[in-house]
Amino acid sequence: MTRAMLFLAFAHPAAAGEFFKNDSRLFSQKDKAVVHHDLSKMEPASELITGKRLKGKWKMIPFETAEWKGTALSIYSATNPSRIALPLAERGWHAVYIGLATTSGGFNIGGNGIKAKLSDEPVFKRLANNLALLENRRAVIQECFVTVADLKGQSLEIAPLPGLPATVCYVKTVPLTQAEAQAALAPSDHRTSIATFDGHSWIWPFRPATAEELAEEFRGFEGTDIGKWWFQVTGSDLVCYPSKAGTYPGEGTTDFPTGAYAAYTRSLETLFKKGINPLKVARDAAKAQGAEFHVMLRPGGWAGSMPYEETFNSKFYYQHPEWRCIDRDGTPTFYMSYAVPEVRRHLIEIFRETLELQPEGVGFLFNRGMPLMLWEDAFCARFEQMHHADARAVEDDDPRIHATRAAVMTDFMQEVRTLLDETAAKQGRKERYKISLGTFAKEPDNQRWGLDLPAWIQRGLVDDLAVTWFAYHTSFTKTPGQIDMGYYRRITKGTATKAYPMVIAWKTGKPKELCQRAAAHLVQGDPGIAIWDPQVQKGWPDNSPGNVFDVLGRLGHQDDLLRWAKNGVPAPLTIPLTRLDDNYFSRWFPNTGF
Repeated sequence: MTRAMLFLAFAHPAAAGEFFKNDSRLFSQKDKAVVHHDLSKMEPASELITGKRLKGKWKMIPFETAEWKGTALSIYSATNPSRIALPLAERGWHAVYIGLATTSGGFNIGGNGIKAKLSDEPVFKRLANNLALLENRRAVIQECFVTVADLKGQSLEIAPLPGLPATVCYVKTVPLTQAEAQAALAPSDHRTSIATFDGHSWIWPFRPATAEELAEEFRGFEGTDIGKWWFQVTGSDLVCYPSKAGTYPGEGTTDFPTGAYAAYTRSLETLFKKGINPLKVARDAAKAQGAEFHVMLRPGGWAGSMPYEETFNSKFYYQHPEWRCIDRDGTPTFYMSYAVPEVRRHLIEIFRETLELQPEGVGFLFNRGMPLMLWEDAFCARFEQMHHADARAVEDDDPRIHATRAAVMTDFMQEVRTLLDETAAKQGRKERYKISLGTFAKEPDNQRWGLDLPAWIQRGLVDDLAVTWFAYHTSFTKTPGQIDMGYYRRITKGTATKAYPMVIAWKTGKPKELCQRAAAHLVQGDPGIAIWDPQVQKGWPDNSPGNVFDVLGRLGHQDDLLRWAKNGVPAPLTIPLTRLDDNYFSRWFPNTGF
């Protein structure tokens, strides 16, 4: 039996059953896999060391499993080594994998990650081991899928992820038939999901300095069921691109509350100086993957209280205190009033800038957040005009308050629609620009804050709705996770508008629970699932084994979800270690003397 066959025999335990797409155990020639487990052959050799660890260098350490021995490469979170590469002699279509070990914090599990790509690929893919340590702190290897490619002399490159340790144990290639390669590279035939991107966390942990580094956020979305990207610019007029109308977060700031916020601002400034527009990078990535791209604003995202007053620092907000929302007792707030025409016109200018990239649509995530107007003079004047009464003299939940808010917001939605139609005409664009909205869990919440969805739907002012239950100043605190999709089905029935229930990528519950909820929505006829901020390398919130994205990327496949809801989701290929460096794993686990 060859080393590869031994490896596969051991790594195939009773994990019988099914596997996720592109798991190496699926392929017909898996017994011909080549496993490179001596990573001392990575190049350049000058970047590898033994003995005492050094900043900027990968340390070679011995490791063993039950069947074979190898040389792994190890870094700590602050090692910051250079990228290195393993020349691959294989030829033809192959699936390529990396084996990553769990990273112990000495006593408990710690986060980890690297990025990897073939030398002729422009963009790295982010990888992580999302397994728990076994009994007695035994480390395990998780096999992570990198790519499917026609190998013809490329190298496999790896590089660190900022702030994360890693132990890389092997590189594996599995030969594929032509049909297997085509199937692996084929786009999904169930592209019914929506993914949101928050405009912030794709930058600050990773410190991108190039367009290719920015695009790493989207590597791994190809081939999934996610067909629409709702990309948030960061706030309302706080934006992550070079803007004449808006402010980039932290603009002009020298003292930040944490290093993370400083890194975000410095990354943007570095990119801007190089002439890189991050919003365009995201838009181009979506286009390359055949996904719709919608530019989304967070309508309440203007400014922050301490310690964020100079991090979330809209110049428009600070220049116009007279246009802020004022509570009925005269207390000012951190919000701008949409009852003020100048505020609405300002956001129209933000959209006007972004439409130069010709996205498929624009919209608002209203769950970030309320209020949009309170009892400031502009609102009270509109109330008096409509109802011939003093808004400050009626109850907070008076239906006339709600009706006035709805009138203001309907005006604004019509103003957005007019901008989109006029811009499309000037651009000679045949496709109609769409409007997408993140809305509230229940009808009373929408009514209270002026989201007159039935009227907007009938007037053609909204195309897609994502129903969120996590929104401050709404009823979600009393009914966490509960959304009234029956209401949304009623108001969209017989119309072109679609309503998608939303799940949070980092608050999914257990894997079977996510599958149960998502499958139930599809069975009831909902068009798909919206996903709040998924990232390909993240693990399950409850520490279940594997990557949550393996399920999030398949939320359009109803039959898979129903099966996983019953039987559990597939597990990644997992290999226990018997040795890692000087630790021979046994019942006598280390670090008990401190």
